[in-house]
Formats: sequence, C-alpha cells, structure tokens
Amino acid sequence: MLRIVERWLLFKYVGREFTPLSKPFTTKEQAEKARLKYPERERKTIGVGVIRTNS
Repeated sequence: MLRIVERWLLFKYVGREFTPLSKPFTTKEQAEKARLKYPERERKTIGVGVIRTNS
C-alpha cells in the first residue's frame, strides 16, 4: 500500500518561474524556522510550500 509523504520547502517566483530555495524539510515548522533566517525585506517574497509524493 502506498502512503503519501509530505516535504516542505522554501520557494520564490523569479519572473514566472518557480525557484526552490532550500532542500526539502520534514515539517512545516522547520521550513518556517529556515525562512526566518532571511532578512525581513527578502522574507516577504519567500513562500513555504509542500510537495506530496507516494512512498
């Protein structure tokens, strides 16, 4: 039986292209903590997204 695995990552849109900024994290909290390391001005343009894969 397949199960769904969620991985969280930081991303940014450059033009119209999706650009990942980090390696995948196992929890959303870890991704948010990594996002806080960026300066506030840059942090506003960085999103936290989820990738779901079958495992």
